[in-house]
Amino acid sequence: MNKIIIGAILIITLFSCNQNSADKTADNLENKSSESSNPSNLKEKLKHSRAVEAALWGMPIVASDAIRQGYLNLGAQYNDIVYFSKPADWKFQTTTPNASTHYIYSAYSTKKDGPIVLEVPAAVDAGIYGQLCDMWDVPLAIVGGGGDDKGKGGKYLILPPDYTGTIPAGYFPVRQNTYGGFWLLRTIPKSNSKADQDLAIALLKKIRLYPLSKTVSPPEQRFIDVSGKLWEGYPKMDETFYTILAKMVNEETIIPRDMAMMNILRSIGIEKGKEFKPDEATTAIFKSAIKETNDYINILLDETLVPYFWENTHWSIPTSTNFKTEFSFQDTNMLDYDARALANFVAWAPPKKADKSAPTIYILSYNDKSGAPLAGEKTYKLHVPANVPAKQYWSVTVYDYSNACFIKEAPVISLDSYNTKTKKNQDGSVDIYFSPNAPKGQENNWVATGKDGRWFVFFRLYGPDKAFFDKSWKMTDIEEVK
Repeated sequence: MNKIIIGAILIITLFSCNQNSADKTADNLENKSSESSNPSNLKEKLKHSRAVEAALWGMPIVASDAIRQGYLNLGAQYNDIVYFSKPADWKFQTTTPNASTHYIYSAYSTKKDGPIVLEVPAAVDAGIYGQLCDMWDVPLAIVGGGGDDKGKGGKYLILPPDYTGTIPAGYFPVRQNTYGGFWLLRTIPKSNSKADQDLAIALLKKIRLYPLSKTVSPPEQRFIDVSGKLWEGYPKMDETFYTILAKMVNEETIIPRDMAMMNILRSIGIEKGKEFKPDEATTAIFKSAIKETNDYINILLDETLVPYFWENTHWSIPTSTNFKTEFSFQDTNMLDYDARALANFVAWAPPKKADKSAPTIYILSYNDKSGAPLAGEKTYKLHVPANVPAKQYWSVTVYDYSNACFIKEAPVISLDSYNTKTKKNQDGSVDIYFSPNAPKGQENNWVATGKDGRWFVFFRLYGPDKAFFDKSWKMTDIEEVK
């Protein structure tokens, strides 16, 4: 009997203890749930996640404004043409430019001036190529070879989104979804000789940009040589990103596809027609959110490099959403603004197509032969096989991984097949070295990488030939030199 009583007491005691423990656990869970569902905490989490989405969505228009602001900071005004009288050096701080051609750029505002006329000369004595883009960096027209004018010259008429007037004869009409926009052209000399370089400059100085309303008596075209000047034109990945985004939302039209995003923007304090005034707590959230956006873009970058263009190499070419949608990133099912954010973080003014008719093709690599990221402090070699399938020329250019710009203070940022000082091997192939300092005896075959951080490389083919597309010519991987 005593054993039965003692057993019963033990069972009751254990049940009581377990019940107390369960009650405490339930209380803890309830407290944690209450803490996580605190209205202010939930709102902060939501604001953070929405700030990330806003940054991904707004990347192209913020990047386009950064380039335009750099243009204005150089003393230019809308419709002025800035150009490089010689190929760019590291001070051209925009994303992945080349360092071989003569760039020509201008920004315009159809809200200010109405329809804009871009006059392009015939490509005589030098090549001319480029594109017209809206502020979302969507290429609207190819100019020059491969474009509507087919290299013979012509007039492009840039129309604002709300234009309802008649389109005069003799123009290539270009209708855009934004009031602002820009064009980026390149004149491509036949060689690196001074005579051919001068012909390329003379060609670009025949370009004209003016309002349609002033067709009868166009104003004198203003040209500004920006060679050797610092042009900062890349999106800053800090809290100021949202200030620029708010400015652009107020400045531009809202496209129907983006209506849902307007609700997300409003929840973080960005609303059309209203002043953007984030408080201290919101600014702290923006700092965290833009860092997370940057990290996510780097993840996307690593994912999109695969599959590689050639088997058993680490060279890639963008082929997915980008070219299939002509860089609108929109199809019948969705707007892929993740892919769009990645593309606009890495580059700007994209070509509308990358097929056999394209005047230029880019391939890129972020890794060496072993698959390891390219590191600034190491020395590498790239063996460029003979007979590169480029009708005009090829170039190899190095960029900073952190912002996709030229490496600051780098004395040599690029090499190309125009360079007569570059040493060739007996079979016509070329060995190129990458390192912080030039290896002894390889000064003319060297591109600087900086001492710290990661870098990546673009290999460009101007006038790509059949052997590239059928892959009968194959680039080798970059190898570390130990």
